[in-house]
Amino acid sequence: MKPQRFSVFLFFLLSFAFTSPGMALLDDHLITINSPASIATKRDALIQFIWGSDGFPGGKLPSSVTKNVQNPVASLNNLERVDQLSITMDAGEKQLAYHFIPKRKNNRLVVVHHGHACTFNDYPGPADNGYGMQRTINGLLSDGYSVLALYMPHYNNPNDCGGISHDSMFNNITTTGSVMKFFLEPVAVSLNYLKTKSVADNFPVYRDFHMVGLSGGGWTTTVYAAIDPTIKLSFPVAGSIPIYLRCDGSIGDTEQMLSTFYQIAGYPDLYVLGSYGAGRKQVQILNRHDDCCFGENQHRCSTTGISWDQAMRRTELDVEIASFKLGTTGFFLLEIDDTATSHMISHHAVNLILAELNGSR
Repeated sequence: MKPQRFSVFLFFLLSFAFTSPGMALLDDHLITINSPASIATKRDALIQFIWGSDGFPGGKLPSSVTKNVQNPVASLNNLERVDQLSITMDAGEKQLAYHFIPKRKNNRLVVVHHGHACTFNDYPGPADNGYGMQRTINGLLSDGYSVLALYMPHYNNPNDCGGISHDSMFNNITTTGSVMKFFLEPVAVSLNYLKTKSVADNFPVYRDFHMVGLSGGGWTTTVYAAIDPTIKLSFPVAGSIPIYLRCDGSIGDTEQMLSTFYQIAGYPDLYVLGSYGAGRKQVQILNRHDDCCFGENQHRCSTTGISWDQAMRRTELDVEIASFKLGTTGFFLLEIDDTATSHMISHHAVNLILAELNGSR
């Protein structure tokens, strides 16, 4: 960290006392992880909450895999084929995932997780339109990365497009552990397959795994990277901020705010977990001009008595200091995207992500 930047952050910490928000939201501003042993303890507690006695689904595989399906995203470069993974879970919950395999391969894979939308086939042009899923997948494929594309629960396709709300899932589904598992298990099951079936199904032997997500997918990226350290680089875009800083559109659905879960690990703890470890890094991207969530327009200075920039940078510094004390070689960084005009992964963000993945930033 540059000395000037550090001194500015330290000034924010010393000059502004924490004040609770006006509404009764969980106070998660304190980082409770203070040792490498507490990393393992915290991660185990989260997994126990999510899956209960069943435990992390380390050996579970998709119920079926269909090779060489019709490409669900138009105008992709360097694409060899697309396979569809079908995942069956408890309580009849199902999920789809798409495995995009490039022609020119670098044997690395990036999970791309969508938010509350039902297609990755959005705007393919040079302007910053749409959610940016097509340009994210296309940029990764063009650089030789394979892509695993996943949805949020009940956003699989136009026929299953948010008809069952996430809030109602928590109210109406009984399962071992928590309904939270239906948001995270598809990633785990898909990665189990990708780590073990390369020879049988003729795709690359992947040497590392990374994750990018927008909105609800950014939230999934944050939580999944916290519980699975095999995710090396993670890039949650417009996916979360600490609960105590939230208001208006940033409050979020039940999975974003479930107090019994975030009492185990608040968002700053999750950021530490997602970036802790040799070779690991989490780059959180927030859009200043976001028209949905976590941007400057959704911030109330009365929550903290400081500006949006100051509040976001204070969280970044808290996580950096906690990581430094742990002696980790991992890193957490916040990037504020001033180019994104709405709730999206902008071209600027795609270039940033590729530079981080390629080690050229």
